Amino acid sequence: MGIHSASDPRPRTTLCGDYFYNYFSRGLDILFDGQTHKIKKFVLHTNYPGHADFNSYMKCNFIIYCCNCKFFSIFNRLWLSRNFLLMVASFLIEIPAVGGSFHNDVNGSKNAITPSTKWEQVKEILGDCGRAAIQTHGSTSNPFGSTFVYGYPNVAFEVMKNGYIATVTLFQS
Repeated sequence: MGIHSASDPRPRTTLCGDYFYNYFSRGLDILFDGQTHKIKKFVLHTNYPGHADFNSYMKCNFIIYCCNCKFFSIFNRLWLSRNFLLMVASFLIEIPAVGGSFHNDVNGSKNAITPSTKWEQVKEILGDCGRAAIQTHGSTSNPFGSTFVYGYPNVAFEVMKNGYIATVTLFQS
């Protein structure tokens, strides 16, 4: 049939939109570029009660290391590399890292951000980031109220009113 032919003479007018892969059992969403099919964004969910997405996702057991607050420059270099994807996979399936496991290392590190890290601790580690954007999640359907989104280079933290982190979004600017 002509409509399924690869040599269809009609020009394509529709563009492929970006798309998400949702891993509810891992607490992770990945946004892909619709044209290049490369990763644009990771969304890590903490699954804390009091958030609109509570119990939609399992908790993502991420660990973000911030050695002297140079994490974000390291993140830029690793974004498209296989090492970064292995690092993210290690967070999700708890593969031991070189020299120990991520979970053992985080206990000794005061510059690590995990799902249980409160917002005040994040500010101590990363410094102040200014005013927050308010996210409502559709005020009529959300009984938990709004959350606050704070931004740093290449990362955004969605914080609930009780000071717990709801989501961490990693992206490349």
